[in-house]
Amino acid sequence: MNSKLVCSVMSIISSFAITTTVPPAQAAQIIYNGTGNVSKIENFTADGITYDITFKSDTFLNLFGFPSNPDFNTPTFWNNQQGARKVANGIELLLNTQPTVPSKVNNSSSVLVPYRGIIASNQSLYIVNKIDDYITRWSNFRGESQDIFTLGNEKANYALFTVKQPQRIPENNFLLGMLGVALTIGLKQIEGRSSSKRF
Repeated sequence: MNSKLVCSVMSIISSFAITTTVPPAQAAQIIYNGTGNVSKIENFTADGITYDITFKSDTFLNLFGFPSNPDFNTPTFWNNQQGARKVANGIELLLNTQPTVPSKVNNSSSVLVPYRGIIASNQSLYIVNKIDDYITRWSNFRGESQDIFTLGNEKANYALFTVKQPQRIPENNFLLGMLGVALTIGLKQIEGRSSSKRF
């Protein structure tokens, strides 16, 4: 055995180790509470970013504050109308493709994914995406404008997004590294024995 074989084996092991660092794909999962209502959505992916989505029923001002204030807690898709619509459509699709379509999310029959859009002259109206439970399925249209919701003291069920960091699997890389070291030592010992027998 020569050093070319050792290099080839190490190259294969290195390539395999690199491919195992890719985070495993996870499908979005709906978490239900004790009454069968949706309480959370985990591993929801939009535009290549994975989120955990929780829901909170409160006023816009309590959750986010005034948009003109410096301490405004900007909603995830506030300046991304297209992204907000994709998310709303994705949540709607996810809810409607369950074996039993849930009737409520966080004890509410509607969910808001807020984004900044048309502002009325009195600064009170903002475009949002509203997803409603309409009879037996969820829809983002229910006879009224889905885009207008009053920014005030009215409570609504808001979707809140937390970016989920991809999980790596370092154990596999460690094991592959140890295997590579063991193979290298073993091959060198075999190579050493072969060359000593020649003399």
